[in-house]
Amino acid sequence: MKIKILNLPLLLSKEEIYPFLHLGPSPGPLSVNIDKLIDTHLRSITQLAKPQGAIRVCSVSRITPDQVVLDGASLVIAGSRAAAHFITCEKVTLLAATLGIRIDEHLAELQQTASASDAFIFNGIASAAVEHTTDILDNIAVRDIRRSSYYPTARFSPGYGDWSLEHQQQFIDSISGEKIGLAVTSHHLLRPVKSVTAVIGWSKVPQERSYERPGEKTCQGTLTCSDCPLKENCISKTQR
Repeated sequence: MKIKILNLPLLLSKEEIYPFLHLGPSPGPLSVNIDKLIDTHLRSITQLAKPQGAIRVCSVSRITPDQVVLDGASLVIAGSRAAAHFITCEKVTLLAATLGIRIDEHLAELQQTASASDAFIFNGIASAAVEHTTDILDNIAVRDIRRSSYYPTARFSPGYGDWSLEHQQQFIDSISGEKIGLAVTSHHLLRPVKSVTAVIGWSKVPQERSYERPGEKTCQGTLTCSDCPLKENCISKTQR
C-alpha cells in the first residue's frame, strides 16, 4: 500500500476567498473595515495552517450497480449514483487534504471571544483555503492520471450523492489519514473540520470535469453543509 504524504503550499488569493464570503467572484469596492478583516484573517490562516495531503492509487476489483470494490483497501464506494460515476474506471485515486487542527482551535476561540464578523470571515477564508489545498492535490492526481493515458473523472466525496458519510472511517483507514492528523467523529464528520476526502476515477472514456463554486451551484461535497454559502437554498438537501 503506497501512500504519498505531501506538505503543501498555501498561496491563497482574495479572488478565491470572495465567493466564500458571499461576495461573488468579483465584488465591487469593499469597506475599509471588511478589507482589513480579510487581510488580518488571511495572515492568521497562512501562519496557523499546516496544509497537508495524502494520495493513494487503488485498482478497481469490481463494480456492481450499487458499489465499487477496491483492491487492497477497506473502502467501498457505495451507492448507485456513486457506482455510476466510476462505471468506466479501472483505478481510482484516493485523496485527503487538511489545514490542520490549529485552524479549528483558532476558529473556536474567535467564536467565543470575537465579533460575529471576525468568526464569519475567518471561517470563510479557511473554507477557501481547504478548497485551494484540495485543488492542489487534485492537480497532482490528474497529472499522473493523464500521464498514464487515462481520463480523470470529477471528484466524488463521502456525503455527496448517495455515498453515505458512514464510509468516512473506511476512507481514513484506507489512506492512513492519521498520518496527517485526520480522525472521524461519532457522527462521521472529519476532524479537523477544514479537511476534505475525495476520489478521482481513472477512466478509459473521456470525462467532463467541472466544479461549480459557491454562488453558482451546489458544491461537490468538499464543504460541510454548515460552511456552504448556499446552504439556505441548497437543491440537494434532500439527498444529503
